[in-house]
Amino acid sequence: MIDALRYEYVRLRTLRSTYWLIGIAMTFQLIMSVVLAAVISQSSSFDGGNAAFDVIATIGASSGFAPLFIAYIIGLLGVFSTGHEYRHGMIRATLTAIPNRTHVFAAKVISTVVISAAAALLCILIALLSIVAFGLDLPTAKGLVNMTSGTLIFTALFSLSGLAFSALTRNQTAAVALLMLVPSVVEQIIRAIVIAIKSASDHPSSDGGIMNILKYLPYDAGGKLYTRASLDDLLSFLGFIPFGAVGGGIVMAVFVGALLAGSYALFIRRDA
Repeated sequence: MIDALRYEYVRLRTLRSTYWLIGIAMTFQLIMSVVLAAVISQSSSFDGGNAAFDVIATIGASSGFAPLFIAYIIGLLGVFSTGHEYRHGMIRATLTAIPNRTHVFAAKVISTVVISAAAALLCILIALLSIVAFGLDLPTAKGLVNMTSGTLIFTALFSLSGLAFSALTRNQTAAVALLMLVPSVVEQIIRAIVIAIKSASDHPSSDGGIMNILKYLPYDAGGKLYTRASLDDLLSFLGFIPFGAVGGGIVMAVFVGALLAGSYALFIRRDA
């Protein structure tokens, strides 16, 4: 297992995509944090403290009107953790050097979690520095812990889903497409269909029913880890009550766990 982790460390350290993706995420976070902090510092109607930090740290995703962009960027590290090796045929060299496939897969999972969480933490630190630089109120300790943990967990799970898609398809391009389109397109199509059916029903304002499907959309549910307001709140008139941060996080974790279990089973059985 130690050898597998060392192998992953060397692989990550020697791939240019590792530096490009982290660099892009940091640059994007820095530019947008400075812009948002500057706008908020000039706004007299915006509440400081936790509200300002939540918006700056997530680049507006905490409002529920935008995705967590840093997760989409950093999440590609999960795709490339396996996708690079299948794309260039290096998976054979990996399994020759480390024949124990369980150790190889576990090392990829561990390295993906560590590097994704570390990159997300750097983005949080950039947000804090921007707040200090523009003289905004710092968040409370509880607010800082909640937003930081939620962002880190979501980003790590998002990256792991990218790893799973890559291992399932053994195609880097397909895995990138799935990682980008499932949360942003597929879930939105399902949402639109469910809302249309419920709106056309005899009792559109009744609780539950078909609207419960929306509670289990994994990426949307996981988004409750960092959102403080949500578009889902607008659907309350249709009887929709989403999970909170803990429940939503569990839904996403179960979904990602199922993806990883399936990809691990195929990784063990399929030829390289």
